[in-house]
Amino acid sequence: MGSPAREEDLMTHKGDIDMLTCPMVLLPAEIKNQIVSHLSTQESLSCLGQSCRDWYEVANEELYKRDSRENSSFSIKWMAAHAVDEQKTDSALRTLEISRRWGGQIDAVKLRLSPSDTERLNRDQIIHEMSTALHFAVFLGNMRLTKTLLDMKASLAIPCSDLLQESMGSTEVLRRVIYFHRVFRDVPFGSTFPIFLAFIKSDHVMCKLLIEHGAGREAMIDYLQGDSKAMSILHFAAADPTADYRQWRCLFDGFREYIDEPCPRDSQSTPLHIALINGCTQGMQIAVETGADKESRDGIPHYKIADPKPFEEHTRCLRQFVDLGASVNPDGDSLIGLIVKRYALFPGEGPQMRPLIYFLLERHADINETSAEPNTNMVNEIIDGISRFDDDPPALELLKELLSHLVDRGLNLTIPAPGLASPLCRVLVLYNANPEWLFDLLCENGATIHEEEVDSAFLYWCETSRLWEGNKYHMWWQSPGQEDEMFLKWCEHPYNAWWWQHVKHISRHTVTLAYGAAFKHEDRKLYDILTHLPLPGPFEDVLVKMAFVSLQTWSWRQVVLREFEDDFFATWSLNCRENLIHLTVRLFIEVEEYSAADATRDILHLRDKGVEMTSRNSYGQTPLEILLGRGGSRDGFMELAAVLEGKVPNVQELA
Repeated sequence: MGSPAREEDLMTHKGDIDMLTCPMVLLPAEIKNQIVSHLSTQESLSCLGQSCRDWYEVANEELYKRDSRENSSFSIKWMAAHAVDEQKTDSALRTLEISRRWGGQIDAVKLRLSPSDTERLNRDQIIHEMSTALHFAVFLGNMRLTKTLLDMKASLAIPCSDLLQESMGSTEVLRRVIYFHRVFRDVPFGSTFPIFLAFIKSDHVMCKLLIEHGAGREAMIDYLQGDSKAMSILHFAAADPTADYRQWRCLFDGFREYIDEPCPRDSQSTPLHIALINGCTQGMQIAVETGADKESRDGIPHYKIADPKPFEEHTRCLRQFVDLGASVNPDGDSLIGLIVKRYALFPGEGPQMRPLIYFLLERHADINETSAEPNTNMVNEIIDGISRFDDDPPALELLKELLSHLVDRGLNLTIPAPGLASPLCRVLVLYNANPEWLFDLLCENGATIHEEEVDSAFLYWCETSRLWEGNKYHMWWQSPGQEDEMFLKWCEHPYNAWWWQHVKHISRHTVTLAYGAAFKHEDRKLYDILTHLPLPGPFEDVLVKMAFVSLQTWSWRQVVLREFEDDFFATWSLNCRENLIHLTVRLFIEVEEYSAADATRDILHLRDKGVEMTSRNSYGQTPLEILLGRGGSRDGFMELAAVLEGKVPNVQELA
């Protein structure tokens, strides 16, 4: 049936025809039924039904039977979809009564359409095929028709096409649909249940009526994961930005046992999660009042706030959530750590973020709690932020103030977080102990390192001269009678204490590299410190090479005088078979400050240790031949040549 007028035609006829003047009226019922069965169109049956009262009954019955059998009781749905006032509601109720008398089904619906149906039907026809009369009545807010259908046991468990609210919805309804699309990450909605239709219309009276008649919590079917799962109406109600959140009290009271039900999507978010993520204070409040678990976890390790509400709204939601009893120290997470991380990324948001940080501190947020987010923590995020904004003085000052404030509030730097780089080592290794104020702040507040970080940290300590030059106790061994006391003070200095506690774990390889760092200096301060520390001995072979490469007179002299294994001097050579005297000659040639007297003293010492002065390298050259070939321009050339020729017998005679 295609129009309200046609439906009215089924109820009344324009006039009665005198039974005596119409022979067809006198036909037996069997023949009448046979005749109407051969009329293939609704128009033909309708015209016949309007001819007289006798034919009206027969044609009307056939029309409704065909409608039920072939068109999924389209007449009931069509009239319900147009019941926008009392008069049309009366017509819809009459149609409903007559249709059911002749087999009409109030729950007749096609849940899925075949490809041919999709091509054949237009948008409105698809909506009618995939919806029941109850869906139309609920969406139109027609309480009288809805109650009648519910009293007739119309099913509340049948979903309708999502096209219904998009096609028949007002501007406000479409705005709400778009809003909830955004809340749930722009994923297309599936088929919707009657209670969702009432909700999307903001009709809490209709929602209450549906719940009283047994409506379930299911709002819509989510096909996102391949298999269909229903999303709870509480997830939508929790994110509803309505000013009067208590209008949905009927939903939260009616489905209280499902308040912690996770969303079927990957997020596994509860209604409370949805409210908090979207900064919906009213949804959060009613969820908490209903008994939502304030410590529940969803399936997202970390996420960005999706709803582009002003930051103040999200902050207001969080503040009230805490005031309602939410923990600022949820198990395994650092709430303040997450906020500080964002602050470190965007210090320009200070006017908004700092009050929130102070609010959490006032609520006793644990600033020493490690964040559940891997590979980072609060202090390291601030450190990275300081490095990131090193050329932005205003941002740098904000981060400095924040870190200082956290330290003053009890931030513990003495125990680095397990599994994460210690803040001190991070500043030292990644940022070369800069800025200096940051490294000093960490040291002065007892920052330590992990045992496994000691090798890299100690090496960087050696390479950062201000860390060992500024210690007034750095020559403790020159304090007769007070060596132990001075050494203890040296060890306790803020620049030393953090690595000294792990000194036993410094490897021989690291010690060797540390000597290499010492050889780069023009003086031997660091070298002397290293030789007086209880460290493993450096690799001798590498030590000799590093001293030679440094081209420092004092470092070569220290290697020559160093006590090695008995036969080390006599047997050591480079791959090109050059021994220590070869290298001494080359150093004399290259380094202007290395005098002939110094070179002579070192050569004679090496000779006395068993090094051959006449040994030839892989090119067949002796030390003397190298000197004669390249050292003729150096002062003292002749004197050193005489030594290599064996004319000076020993070091004592030279002295």
